[in-house]
Amino acid sequence: MNPNVLIAAIAAGGTIAVAITALLLNYRGFNSLERRLEIIETDLKEFFRQLARHETDIARLKDKAGLG
Repeated sequence: MNPNVLIAAIAAGGTIAVAITALLLNYRGFNSLERRLEIIETDLKEFFRQLARHETDIARLKDKAGLG
């Protein structure tokens, strides 16, 4: 085998091994990120529920005041 090809193959293999190792070691971080996204999603749902309530209340107040 050509020495240049062998060196290139070893370098590429080493880079891939490092990337895979880093992903495996940081897998816990992905789980933590998923949990955070679930919390954010829950908070956004509550925010939009409250926003809808406020919009309804504002519409009622405008109707009572004759502004709507």
